[in-house]
Amino acid sequence: MKLFKNLFVCVGILIMINLNYSCERDDICTGDGTTPFLIIKFIDDDTQTEIKTPPELEVRALGDLGEGIDPVFPLPTLTDSIFIPLRTDMTTTGYEFVINSITTNDGTTPVPSNSDTINFTYTTDDEYVSSACGFKVNFRDFDGDLVIETGGANWIKNITIQTEDVTNEAEAHILIFH
Repeated sequence: MKLFKNLFVCVGILIMINLNYSCERDDICTGDGTTPFLIIKFIDDDTQTEIKTPPELEVRALGDLGEGIDPVFPLPTLTDSIFIPLRTDMTTTGYEFVINSITTNDGTTPVPSNSDTINFTYTTDDEYVSSACGFKVNFRDFDGDLVIETGGANWIKNITIQTEDVTNEAEAHILIFH
């Protein structure tokens, strides 16, 4: 009987050790574990340093985004910076930036909206983060090209790329002067 008791205790200890080593810690994806958004900050073209909020900004993605995906990104009414996604299945993403998208002067006369297009080019770099997060996509060799309108009708006067690698959301990646 004592033999069975000792055998039972030994088997119990082995099972507990096996369970302890087979368990994994809980994986929770936190911090820098997701594909970063492109951060754009709007700057006053006259001062070159002051932040300037574009009036009634609307951002529209160009091209086919897939079924059920709205190409218009809702934005808060007053903002000096925006976060927008870049395509991970291609090496280019185009956006149309529209100001005065819903304004009227006196309730009857609409203020004409003005739209400018910027095409972003980059290479994608898949990075394994963890078992909880999986992979994220970093964007390397990032560049942006403003489409110049004839007659100088662009509301965007200039763009400046702050970093060629979009790997986090800690600071602005691009400055738009208007």
